[in-house]
Amino acid sequence: MSMRVRIASICLAAASLLLNAPAGALEAIADVTPPASWGGFVILQWQVNTDAEKDRALYESVNLHGFHIDRKNDELQAFARSSGWPYYLDHAADKGFLHLGDNIRNPDVAAVTRKREIIVRPNSLADPAVIEKMHSFLRERIGAAKGSPVVGYAFDDEISLGNFCSPAEVDGHPRAVAFYQKELAAGYSSIGQLNAEYGTQFTDFASIKPVSFEAIRGRLTSAGLGALNLSQWCDWRAAMDSLFADVLTELTRFANGIDASVPAGFVGGQAPSAWGGYDYRKLSKAVQWMEAYDIGASNEILRSFWSQRRPHVQTFFSSHDPHKDSWFLWYYLSQGNRGVISWPEDWFKDGQVASTIKDLASTFKEVQGPVSRLIIDGEFQHDPIAIYYSQPSIQVGWALDAACHGGTWANRSSSMDASISTGGLARIAWLKTLQDAGFQPEFIHLDQLLDGGLAKGGYKVLILSRALCLSDGEAAAIRAFAQAGGRVIADDCCAICDGHGRMRPSGALDELFAVKRDLAKGWLNGTDLTEVNGELGGSLSEKNWAIGAPRHVGMAVIERGLAVTALAEGLRLEGTMAVVRSKQGLYLNLSPIGYLLHRSDGAGQAWLDLIGGALKDAGIVPRVSLTFAGAPAPLIEALFWRNAKRTTMCIVKNLDRAAKIDGFGETKGGLGAGATTLGIHAGKPLKGLRNERTGRVLGDGESWEDGFVPWEANVYSFDN
Repeated sequence: MSMRVRIASICLAAASLLLNAPAGALEAIADVTPPASWGGFVILQWQVNTDAEKDRALYESVNLHGFHIDRKNDELQAFARSSGWPYYLDHAADKGFLHLGDNIRNPDVAAVTRKREIIVRPNSLADPAVIEKMHSFLRERIGAAKGSPVVGYAFDDEISLGNFCSPAEVDGHPRAVAFYQKELAAGYSSIGQLNAEYGTQFTDFASIKPVSFEAIRGRLTSAGLGALNLSQWCDWRAAMDSLFADVLTELTRFANGIDASVPAGFVGGQAPSAWGGYDYRKLSKAVQWMEAYDIGASNEILRSFWSQRRPHVQTFFSSHDPHKDSWFLWYYLSQGNRGVISWPEDWFKDGQVASTIKDLASTFKEVQGPVSRLIIDGEFQHDPIAIYYSQPSIQVGWALDAACHGGTWANRSSSMDASISTGGLARIAWLKTLQDAGFQPEFIHLDQLLDGGLAKGGYKVLILSRALCLSDGEAAAIRAFAQAGGRVIADDCCAICDGHGRMRPSGALDELFAVKRDLAKGWLNGTDLTEVNGELGGSLSEKNWAIGAPRHVGMAVIERGLAVTALAEGLRLEGTMAVVRSKQGLYLNLSPIGYLLHRSDGAGQAWLDLIGGALKDAGIVPRVSLTFAGAPAPLIEALFWRNAKRTTMCIVKNLDRAAKIDGFGETKGGLGAGATTLGIHAGKPLKGLRNERTGRVLGDGESWEDGFVPWEANVYSFDN
């Protein structure tokens, strides 16, 4: 029996074991092919301190021809129809429903944030009257835009159950609670099964009330780690994620009923989180396009969960450094984004274009030109490496991160979590590690795993990044993958909880990794549960990361009581195992986050060697290696997009970028002083290599040299 057939058959059985309630919004809505007005990469200007019609000449002088309309604007829509300029329609469902506002202008946010009890959400999304209000706005605004060069309908900006992804224990509305109870009834086979999970004695599902994090945070102690049970709170948060996704699904279908030719979605998307409704497994099924801030690996997650028929775009704030801005545009085009939404607050003033924007005129023209279609219309070619996305693990990870705050957990802001979330940093660290080793992985989620996605995707390696929670069904599917010849690599604390957030007596994959653990010995320094301590700083640093924990290859050793069985070998460090190699897996009792602290200075090479060696053992080698003037090229990546007859290869600098919701963000790693010589060395011969930007034909072969400007991207094509 082939590897693919064996995995598929076992995954079908595993699906019946899945106890990961609640599910919600699992049937994806249909794709809407991007309209003709979105035929290439587009730069869309938010209309702040500018007017596309009045400033048309200024826009055209720097090769800009896209904009946005807020709600409904007869003059700008007439301009769009006459000029053919593309635009997106924002606040199609108005403001105050999917986005509550902010503390200064809207008291609704103050009503739900920094509270420790469950709160009724203003304009509850479980209230049919609220949905009907949004319907009324959609009828009017989509109706007015239909037939124009609109590229997408955005229900609202920076939407959330609460306020961004800050803790907000909503929604206590009776209809929302009833939804939660129905989700529990659908996810558990009986009330007895639920009681066994929670350690409760409910008589029926209708008697269950949601619990706030405040009710369970006292369980987060090193001494109580082995008996930790967060399942009741995790199920509550999962139900609210489902409610949020279900509402977006309903709005998307309603919008399609008015105009079936234009995708519907939202802008200002947040990082994956336990709060706000940001379960990307569910959101990716609910809408047809999204602008998401590149936080917590949202860019790669969307690219993985969606085909290019569902556009994702980035937010672009000028850094006022034309080189950085040019890199930004080329980088996100190379990543498969279909455009950017710009915030041009100071771009056009007194009839002039800002000098730093003038410097980008040629870049604006080229990234929106024919070369973009080679990327955005292609199919992303990932290497046979999957990274697992687990929302229950994100929930439990947030709880562990919040343990350091004690009773002030409700003040842990979305911006802090975006900067120092352990799960988010681990995802990014794995991405940068793999990319620096020459690979492009892809994320997969629960539904894909249980549907035989590892076999269907041709994966050889599965990375379990901070996969604290795995259900019996997920664990069975992963074991099937390993038994069929796949390699499983996990970092610390893998599968110590079930799919609801309840600690297991032993990890669900301990046998696969040939490990055993003594949780009584604690984690890190023996007392802390929080890997990045927000009480000691809101950004990652040596001062607040893995305090007092041993180090191996620059990474922190997490579990103090990890041991091996007779079926494995590994490296022991200060009384615990740091690296364990078994027949089917590699267990790294290490946090990869340390790589982000030292990636730019080269001190992470030992970690890179460890991971690169493990991938080589699994039979995976990079498709290309890259050099600058003959030396290994740092902080650079190659991305591949397959079209009908040719494959496009983008080569671009891969800086660390910490995105922000109100600015360019911070980058680490320099772009260099100027052009250099790029060496491309393929693992196997390529036919007909051509530089699509310069037109230079490099021909057949395995190695070539070409010029490279580090704040741009080289775009090549070759025969499939």
